[in-house]
Amino acid sequence: MARTIRPVEWPDPNVGRLEADRRQQESDRRWKAYEPRWPRSADGRWYWKSDTSSDELDGHYFFYAAYFDLVAGTAEERERVQAVVRELTDHLLAHEYCLVDHDGRPTRWAVFGPQALNDDPDWWVERGLNSLSILSYLAVAEHVTGDVKYGEAARELITRHGYGANVMNPKVQMGVGSGNQSDDEMAFMCFYNLLRYTKDPVWREHWRFAFYAYWALEQPEMNPFFNFAFAAHGLGQTYHNAFGSVAVDPWAGWHEEALATLRGFPLDRVNWPHRNSHRLDLVPLRPQQAADLASAEQMRRAGRVTGRVLPVEERHFGHWNTDPWRLDYGGDGRELASGTVFLLPYYLGLYHGFIAKPE
Repeated sequence: MARTIRPVEWPDPNVGRLEADRRQQESDRRWKAYEPRWPRSADGRWYWKSDTSSDELDGHYFFYAAYFDLVAGTAEERERVQAVVRELTDHLLAHEYCLVDHDGRPTRWAVFGPQALNDDPDWWVERGLNSLSILSYLAVAEHVTGDVKYGEAARELITRHGYGANVMNPKVQMGVGSGNQSDDEMAFMCFYNLLRYTKDPVWREHWRFAFYAYWALEQPEMNPFFNFAFAAHGLGQTYHNAFGSVAVDPWAGWHEEALATLRGFPLDRVNWPHRNSHRLDLVPLRPQQAADLASAEQMRRAGRVTGRVLPVEERHFGHWNTDPWRLDYGGDGRELASGTVFLLPYYLGLYHGFIAKPE
């Protein structure tokens, strides 16, 4: 598994990379400087980008389970999925819940062990999200392979290291619009699979409430993937705890807003520049919702008076991790984005019955 690949006929991406990595280390002491960051594949035809992140792991595990359940039509196909999931998950177990790179060290972000998340102050910000990630990987691995050792590993993380409670606060945020959209997308993928495949009914109820709280922060973004992923687990559900009960249904309008975004989705996937900062009908986000940004950038993040983001057809859209609150986007019309960002929520909604099947 790699961040990306490129043919060897293209320019060598390693040229000048080490110097740039060393400069990056000046502001990020955990940044890795090593060669080659882009090794060649065994057949010599490809460069593959190493330092694979938790981003890739979250995406791969999300689709391993979906492919295994919904696509693999033969025993041979299912066995291939099982082999990949087993090999990758065993690697994580063998390396203290870290993805170890070809240089023999953990990658920059794929660190999921308690020695880092619970005991290292540098990792406290990632504690909730990475705890969620590894528990979802183990749930998928047990489901796909049928091997109980993955469930046992999850129970150890929950009972001995507090990972179940870690998931209850998956991301430190300062309100609507303050999150990192890449983290948000990863969290929704992991919540969806964890609730779908965990065999622990008690923790499932707690995690469903955590998913509800996370979705509440994302609801103004009118994101169909987020809305469908949460609704698949939250519709008609109630959370019970020692203090009472609370409904965790998605709020009124979730379905209409998801469909509106899909209907308004731009067919033109070229990265044209967009500018909305001149508009007078928008409300800026509060400073604490973008505390990690410079003041000038904070002023270029806003939404409608309803509290929602601008409709998708009125702003730039690359992927679901594009910041929907940004008003201005650069672009030169020289890149073509993928259409799979439409197909993912569309088919998720179709599968769960939120979108009517075409006749």
